[in-house]
Amino acid sequence: MSRLSIGPKRILVYRTGHLGDTLCAIPAFRLIRGFFPDAELTLLCDRPQGAKVASADVVRNLGIFDKICSYTSNRQLFTIWELFRSVRRVRPDIILVLPQVSESIENVRRKIEFFKRCGVSDVRGHNFPVLRHAWHPVEPERLVQILHSVGVRGGKPAYDIPLDVGNRESVKAKLRAAGVEPESPFLLFCGGGKDATQRWSLERYATVLRRMAAERPWPIVALGNPQETENYRRHILPQFPGLKLLPEQFIIQELFELCRLAGAYFGNDCGPMHVAASVGCPVAVLMSARALPGAWHPNVTPNHVIRLRMECEACLLIECMKEKHRCMTGITEERVLSEVLPFLDRLLIREVVVKKVGQ
Repeated sequence: MSRLSIGPKRILVYRTGHLGDTLCAIPAFRLIRGFFPDAELTLLCDRPQGAKVASADVVRNLGIFDKICSYTSNRQLFTIWELFRSVRRVRPDIILVLPQVSESIENVRRKIEFFKRCGVSDVRGHNFPVLRHAWHPVEPERLVQILHSVGVRGGKPAYDIPLDVGNRESVKAKLRAAGVEPESPFLLFCGGGKDATQRWSLERYATVLRRMAAERPWPIVALGNPQETENYRRHILPQFPGLKLLPEQFIIQELFELCRLAGAYFGNDCGPMHVAASVGCPVAVLMSARALPGAWHPNVTPNHVIRLRMECEACLLIECMKEKHRCMTGITEERVLSEVLPFLDRLLIREVVVKKVGQ
């Protein structure tokens, strides 16, 4: 790969996806900004459909991009036209493509060729070969490795999500309304997820949460969209009435502050899990085998991942008809309790040590 041109004035960064995809790309975004401190940096991303969080909302207040352009995906010729207009409007000297981990090498090549036909001669990006049963780097690390391979140098930056005092106070008020003291540690639980193959049974979660609450001192706060909150009422509250349901929805800036206040995150592999990781909140997560091993693990220390290795792993299925979701149904309540309770104990010990040091 040839050296990057000296002092490009305009750089376009192309990255698709929404909450989790964008959060995992923040270290790569910061690496690009640090490598090109004086360039005009534009993010080109797709607009969300339904209730998904837009990439623009995730990065708007981070001080990385000068401009954000978005387009509507999956609309064939209209999508192509929108992409073409966006590129021509920005007139970048360089386009950096940050592909999804599941994208084929050929598909990335087609995108690069398309951007070149839009009039940009320097388009950089590729994807590494996928070895289905091999362990893969976490997504933030993979994206930084891609940048290194195309000439953008430097160590992997931190997420560095800035503290938002106003939204932090708003979150504290919502926690108090739910009966939770925000200045004391609490466990943040999320049993949602956009695809059925990412979700563990809420009835099983009810059993586990009840035991956790009985044996550990932290209150448990449930996070979810309106449908997920209603599911918690129907499937968890009858067995575990101590679950704290938040009275209102959270914007993404509030979600950062909620996770920053939490003692730990526990639940499914979903967008809020990556939010927790981005602000340094410890994570214990149940992960299905639908994704590549390691690829979407929480990029935070400490973390604990509960996952079954399967012959069919990395299937990327939304519905599992053949195996009947065995990579998640095969995870038992006993296994979860035997692994998560010691994880929480280590966090409790750390909390005590920190308090003593601070005295």
